[in-house]
Amino acid sequence: MGIAAQFKITALLILLVIFSGATYHEIITDKRKQADIIDKQIIEGRNLIGSNSIKTSSIKQQIDSVESAINAINSFLKNYENETYMTPDQIAIETNMIIFLAEEVERIQASFRQKVVNIYKHGENYELELLLSSKTPNEYLRRNQYLQKFSQNRKKELRDLKSKKFILEEKKKMLSLSVSSQRFYVESKRGDRTLLEIRLNELKTQKELSENQGSIIEAKIKRYESQLNSIKNFINNFEINRESFKDSKYSRLNYESTELSTVKGSINMPIDLGLITTGFGSIADNKTGNISINNGLDFSISYGSKVYAIAGGVVNLVGELPFYGKVVIIKHDSGYRSVYAILSDVNVSVGDAVKLNQVIGKTGETLEGQTFHFELWKDAVPLNPREWLRF
Repeated sequence: MGIAAQFKITALLILLVIFSGATYHEIITDKRKQADIIDKQIIEGRNLIGSNSIKTSSIKQQIDSVESAINAINSFLKNYENETYMTPDQIAIETNMIIFLAEEVERIQASFRQKVVNIYKHGENYELELLLSSKTPNEYLRRNQYLQKFSQNRKKELRDLKSKKFILEEKKKMLSLSVSSQRFYVESKRGDRTLLEIRLNELKTQKELSENQGSIIEAKIKRYESQLNSIKNFINNFEINRESFKDSKYSRLNYESTELSTVKGSINMPIDLGLITTGFGSIADNKTGNISINNGLDFSISYGSKVYAIAGGVVNLVGELPFYGKVVIIKHDSGYRSVYAILSDVNVSVGDAVKLNQVIGKTGETLEGQTFHFELWKDAVPLNPREWLRF
């Protein structure tokens, strides 16, 4: 066995000692529950990626449509930049140009229609089949580049067609209007362009937000996949070293005293089971080398697990804090306070009298995974829960 493997197993066994009293089955069950929850989160994330992708694609299509409309209006308005309108002679010239433009529109339309027909003749998967039938990587790249260019050309042709049809219809309208009406009509088109430009900016903002949302979801999925991999490795190592772990069933004590100093070392755990992931005191980050202070203990435990009051007391605070999420603080006799953080749900309110072993909430999660944070204080001094809780 390699040194790395021996280190992993040794570390695993050390961590198992830090479990609150639990059987092998309970530990495996909790870890599998964590894995199931993450599996669902990954599936939900992928579904969100799919719907977000559809949303982003729809916004892009709207952007293309609005840009096409703006370009068409710009092309039309170029004829009236100098506030000059059509004389009878110009009307005759314009009429001939309209006939020519109508013929050009029909030609582009027929060409585009034929290309669409050809694609359908080859089948819906024609482009994919063309790529997959490539015999060499270079041929694949060439065909892929061709298809991309072909797709871009189709979009350009469609935009040109829409633009020319728009100009054709607008010119026909202009021919039927008096000079004064033409002036008013052109001004209205400038107003339409302004509204379209506002809409375009809105759509671009929506697109950016949608793309950012997609990136956030993808990052979450990667984080969940990493967490899931760690849990699976833990379960695998735990199963391999099954014989090295001795079952120990945890039972909750019923002590009457709310004076915690009298039950030091025998105080019930705030959760039924959990693996300590971060201890009390100074914590060094192996990646950055930074030193941080942990005023309590962090446990790995499946989302939605019960959280119990460690003794009777009065709820002093219910709220949310950065990095700790939902938090409950219970005030006990003689200046003691217990802190329960990273909760997904809270069952108590400020001022409530709570009893020993009363369920006050459920565990939650952070960016690091499914977890629970607990602290114990005497006045303004944090205490090491390891010295006070019964493991």
